[in-house]
Amino acid sequence: MTHRDRPDARREGESAVALGPAGVASGLRVGLSLLLGVAVLVALMVFGDLHAMARQLRGFPWGWLPAILGLTLLNYSLRFLKWHLYLRWVGAALPWPASAAVFIAGLAMVLTPGKLGETVKSFLVWRLRGTPISATLPVVLAERLTDGLAMVVLAGLGISVYPAGVPVLGGILFGLSLLVLVAWIWPQAEPFLHRLAEWPILSRILPALLRFYESAHRLVRPLPLLFAIGLGLISWGAEGLAFALILHGLGVPMDRSLVQRAVFTLAFATLAGAVSFLPGGLVAAEASLAGLLLVQGLPREIAATATVLIRLATLWFGVALGALAWAWLVPGLWRTGSARVRPAGLNLPDPAMRTDDETAYRGGRDDPAGG
Repeated sequence: MTHRDRPDARREGESAVALGPAGVASGLRVGLSLLLGVAVLVALMVFGDLHAMARQLRGFPWGWLPAILGLTLLNYSLRFLKWHLYLRWVGAALPWPASAAVFIAGLAMVLTPGKLGETVKSFLVWRLRGTPISATLPVVLAERLTDGLAMVVLAGLGISVYPAGVPVLGGILFGLSLLVLVAWIWPQAEPFLHRLAEWPILSRILPALLRFYESAHRLVRPLPLLFAIGLGLISWGAEGLAFALILHGLGVPMDRSLVQRAVFTLAFATLAGAVSFLPGGLVAAEASLAGLLLVQGLPREIAATATVLIRLATLWFGVALGALAWAWLVPGLWRTGSARVRPAGLNLPDPAMRTDDETAYRGGRDDPAGG
C-alpha cells in the first residue's frame, strides 16, 4: 500500500483540497501584502528624499547587478538543497525538477503573515507524490528553524555594531532552541502521544500527529541539524555579501568591516521581520535595515536607497521567481481529480513504486499511525 492509497493520507489530502476558499483568501492577503510593500517603498522614498535617492541610483554601478542577484540565487540554491534533502530524509523524495518547482513556488508565499503560506509546499508535495501533509509540514518548519539559527549566528558575529540587540538575539536563540528540544525528545514523547488515543477526539488526529513528530525528530538530529545550519551560514552570508556590494556601490568604502556590518545588519533585520509575523517582514525589516544603517553613521539617502535595493534584490526577486513557478506548476496541480493528478512536464515517479527513502521512513509498516 502506498502513501497515496492509505485512508489517512487521502483524508488529509481531501481536507486540503476542501480549503479552496481559504486559498482564495490567501490570494487576497498576498494582494494586500503587495500593496503594503508598495506603501513601504513609497515611505522609504519620502524618508530618504526622492531627489537625493535618485542621485544615488544614477551613480550606482548597475553592472554589479548580476553579481548581486547571483549571490541571492546562491542563497536560494543552497536553501533548495536543504529542502530537497529534507524531503528525502522524511521519505518524501521528489525528482529534482518537481522539488525545485515546489521550492521556488514557496518563495512567493513569504508574503503571508509569519511566512505561514509556505506550508502550501506540503500540500503541493501531497498532490505530486501522495505523502501525507503531516509528514512534510516539519520540513517547512525545519527550514525556518535552521535559517533562524544560522542568522542568529551571523548577527552574533557582528553584534558589536549594535550591542543593544543582544537581548533580542538572546530571546530569539532561546525560542529556537526550545523548538529544537521539543522535537528532539520524540522518543520520550511518543508513549505519551499514544496515550492520547484513549480520548475519542484526539485519537482521530493521532496518526497525523505521530507522523508530524517523527519527521520533526528526524530533522533535528545532531548531524542533519548542524549540516542545515552550516548551509544557512553560507546561504545567508551570501546575501549579506550582496548587501555589502550594494553599500559599496553607494559609496561606502569596501573593507572587512563593511562586510561584517552588512552581514550583521541584514541578518538582524531579517530576524526582526520574521518575529514581527508581518507579511514578508514588511515594515519591520525595512525599518530595521534603515535604522541600523543610520546607527552606523550613514546618511539618510544612502540608508534608504540601500534598503530599497536589497529588498528588491532579495524579497521581491524571490517573489517574482515564485510567481513564475506558480504559473508553470499550479495549472497541472489544480486539474479536476484527486491527488493522482500529475502536472504535465514533470517527470514524476510511478505512484505504485516505493522508493528506498519511503521504505526507510515507514519502517516497512502500512498502519495509519506508522507514518
